[in-house]
Amino acid sequence: TPEQVRAAAAAFRVYVSAGPRDADGDYVVDHSVLTFLVDPDGVFRDCYGSSATAQEVARSVRAHMDGYEPLPPAAGQ
Repeated sequence: TPEQVRAAAAAFRVYVSAGPRDADGDYVVDHSVLTFLVDPDGVFRDCYGSSATAQEVARSVRAHMDGYEPLPPAAGQ
């Protein structure tokens, strides 16, 4: 929903703005240009801008994968 998109953008502190609609009802969305790495537990681990090379991203992702330890279960689960 639009509300969920706004909440996600706020949580990740990214910019997003829908531009004006054209005659066909189409529009362009202006937004931050970042790729986020989130682990299997939903924890933010890193982000990569458009200047990051594929090799840099691959090294970072591999390092996070190699060091990953799952969060302990929440109390009562």
